[in-house]
Parts: sequence; C-alpha cells; structure tokens
Amino acid sequence: MRPRPISNGMNDKTLIDSGLSKEQARIYLFLLENGLAPAKVIASKTSIGRALAYKVLEQLLALGLAEKREDIGKVALFFPAHPKRLKELLAARAEKTTEAVQALEKASGQFSSLFNLLSGKPNVQFYEGVDGLHNVYNDILDIGQDICVISSPIKEHRTEVLHIIREQIEKQAAQNIKTKAITPISGEQKVATPITEDKKYLITRKEVPAEKLNIPAQIIIYGDKVAITNFKEGLITIVMESKYIRETFEKMFEYIWEKS
Repeated sequence: MRPRPISNGMNDKTLIDSGLSKEQARIYLFLLENGLAPAKVIASKTSIGRALAYKVLEQLLALGLAEKREDIGKVALFFPAHPKRLKELLAARAEKTTEAVQALEKASGQFSSLFNLLSGKPNVQFYEGVDGLHNVYNDILDIGQDICVISSPIKEHRTEVLHIIREQIEKQAAQNIKTKAITPISGEQKVATPITEDKKYLITRKEVPAEKLNIPAQIIIYGDKVAITNFKEGLITIVMESKYIRETFEKMFEYIWEKS
C-alpha cells in the first residue's frame, strides 16, 4: 500500500526553510512519494516546466539529494537520496553562516570606516577587556605603518597586559613596524620589554618622569586612527578613525616629544 502523499504546505515550508527553493522542495517531495521517475513525468506531475524541471533535478543531484539511474532503461530515471542528507546540508550551511558572521565582525570596522569617511563622520569603536587590545594590535599589524605611543604606567597586578604588549612589540618588529614611544617612568612601573632592547624592537623612546605625565590611559596613533586604552577602570579601549583627530593627537605627541 502506497503511503499517503506528503507534499503539503507544511512539508514544503520545512524544506524551503532548510534552504531548498520552492521547485527543489516540490520535486524532492515528489521523488520521496513516487520513487523512480523520468524527468518528463516529474515535470508533468509537479506542474513545473520541463526545462526548469531538468535544471532543478541537476541542482538536486549536485546537492546530493537525488540520484540518477541510467542502467534500467533507455530513459534516465531519478530517485531521492535519504532525508538525512538534508540535515547534513543544513549543518554545513549553519557552519558557513557562523564563519560568515565571524568574518563580517572582523570586517565591520573597515566597512564602517569606509562609510563614515564617505559621509565625513569619524568612526568610533568601543571595546571592553583584553579583546579590545587584541583588536587594536591586530589592526596595527594589518595596516603595517609606523606608530606613535604614549604609555600609561602599568602596575604590578596587570602583568597579563604586559605579556600581551610584549607579544605585540615582537610581532611589530617582525613586520618592520617602527615605534616612537613616550614612556612615563616611575620606580614601581613594569615595562613590557627592557628599554635596553629598544633597538632590537625598532623602538625610539623618550623617557619622562611619571609625575609629569602619569596618564591613566595608553594612547596609540596609527594609520588614520587613535586608540585610547584606559587601564584604571577595568580595561576599556576606544578607537577613533578620523584624519583630523589623528592629526590633532599627532601634533600633541610631537610637542611632548620635542619638550621631553
């Protein structure tokens, strides 16, 4: 006894929600109900034009949702693949979607920058925690231009931050990115890399007494961006992209550099 037809609106919608087109869903369900069938019959019974039916069958073959049998008679016959293939396809799409979302998150800052530059507005991004530092440091490596830094004294309890900065300095040197650094120095301050190794890491440094420049936030000027990381209240990073904001901080940096 042939099972009751399953081609109803609910099943069509389920397949369409799983990623199939309306025509793909209709033909796949027909094959599940009827088994082996030639393209001519499939087109007629599903009310899909013959040319489109052939195209959809080729798509189902490519997706692994149908099989083509040419060893039975003179006319090729089509047969449905097991429905578990639908789950496999859906899982693969979900994985690609996750990857696409991750890629978009990484590129969204650049897209926003392009849009904001086009509209004349500065691009401002806000980060919390060590992820903010990583985002800025990866951006510096991607841009690949020399940078200017005004350091904030880092206390003993922020050794994990020193480790991140140390790794970044090594990566920058490996990419031949030069650093001009203004560093407030105090007796209790910890330094990411020994000042005696500045040449090794392509750093040109001016040291100033911490009492004169004991700022709570680190400032990095790179590309057309300024990144400010607050080490005092948690770990908060703000990145501003604007030619004029960058020029403003650059001029202030050069003034402090010349006066140091």
